[in-house]
Amino acid sequence: MADVKISDIKKVGGIRRLVSDLPTIYISLFILLVLVVVLYIGNHSFLSKYNLKVLADGTTILLCVGLGQVFVILTGGIDLSVGGVMSLVAVVFLSTVEHIGFAAFPLALAVGAVAGLINGIVYTKLRIPSFICTLGTNGIFVSITYLITAAPISAPGKVHHYLDIVNGKIGGFNNGWLLAVALFAIFFVIQRYTYLGKKIVAIGSNELMTKLSGIDVNSSKMLAFMLSGIGSAVAAVILSSYLYSAYPTIGEVYILESIAVVVVGGTALTGGSGGIVNTLVGAVIMSILKNGMTVIGIDVYAQQTFLGVLIILAVAASFDRKKLSFIK
Repeated sequence: MADVKISDIKKVGGIRRLVSDLPTIYISLFILLVLVVVLYIGNHSFLSKYNLKVLADGTTILLCVGLGQVFVILTGGIDLSVGGVMSLVAVVFLSTVEHIGFAAFPLALAVGAVAGLINGIVYTKLRIPSFICTLGTNGIFVSITYLITAAPISAPGKVHHYLDIVNGKIGGFNNGWLLAVALFAIFFVIQRYTYLGKKIVAIGSNELMTKLSGIDVNSSKMLAFMLSGIGSAVAAVILSSYLYSAYPTIGEVYILESIAVVVVGGTALTGGSGGIVNTLVGAVIMSILKNGMTVIGIDVYAQQTFLGVLIILAVAASFDRKKLSFIK
């Protein structure tokens, strides 16, 4: 066996430290670049105008629901009710748009915000882990949705002009994309430049020290869940407008995907690092992955297996093991 030099070991250690010290968003951007190159080599039509539109539509939904989820994850929690909130909002939106017209849009946002606030209140008042709390409320939201209607709802032709507010175009850009960009801009400002955003990150970094500094941790967590509900509501409105329909399980698939978008973008599941920009990168990566797996013929159910593996790897890469003693 060849002798191992101390200098070689130091070089390997230095490379590992360099990789570990890189901001996670740079790693995510590298993964994104590799995916684009590989898929383009495999099929040049991947970057065709039509496929780019498909990617943009898919990214829009993932981005909106992920933008809400990331605020909860930044606190060190997790929201498993986003699917139930999306289903409830979509059904309420399409059930009411025929009767109240444009007012159905703010009503949908209000339903999402209230659902998120309920999550926050239950979580902070009962002091139970967030994944247990939101797993329970998700079931409640889905049950309420089934009570409203157990059958799919199709938008009648006379309300299509309301849905075309989302499906229309401005300057060649789909309004759904512009809504997602607007939500991104608002949430970016909240996270980066407001006191609430700084408190949310501080809670995820060190909740005990944040409490000792005099910050009302519980109110910040409630608002984080409310923002998650709003993100889910925007995603639900866009999705139901795209489909011209809604049904009680329309948001189910986005529970896992909303978490994947956040962690694949480089936001630590233990909270305190990452954020809105990371979620944008994660949404693009996830959209490209889903599109690519479909193009090469991977079964849609098998895609969920791949997604689960991806989440495990992403969490392993960004997990702060010094926080393992805390269960949120």
